[in-house]
Amino acid sequence: MAKSLTFADSKREYDLNGKVTVRFNPTDADFMERLYRTFTDLDARQEEFQKHVEEIGDDGDKMFAYAKERDKEMRGKIDDLLGEGVSDALFDHMNCYALADGLPVWMNLLFAIAEEIEKAYAAERKKADPRMRAYTKKYANIAKKYQTARK
Repeated sequence: MAKSLTFADSKREYDLNGKVTVRFNPTDADFMERLYRTFTDLDARQEEFQKHVEEIGDDGDKMFAYAKERDKEMRGKIDDLLGEGVSDALFDHMNCYALADGLPVWMNLLFAIAEEIEKAYAAERKKADPRMRAYTKKYANIAKKYQTARK
């Protein structure tokens, strides 16, 4: 039977608007890169969306069809970042381009995650500094002991 080891991985669970729970390490560089790439991609799509809606003009059928198509793409990007089904649970029947507090709801979500990353990273750095100093001091003492023994 294999022995089980557990270790801290700093993965945390986050409840998103009481609708879905996601789990990730907010200090993971890979997650941060995926968040950044998702944000830049969605931001570019937001600009395209705005321009295309203006081009469509008053044709409601075309505009609604286009909005549904783009919403589906947005949800796919969010699910790629946070997990399959997250966007459906979170946004339900609301289009990701809907506005809340002056911003699209998809942007509010990613900003909330980015703010959490900043807070978590600062907190982890504070914890790491004393631990690193302790390990460095321990290493220095061991090295000093062996250097003295060689003389």
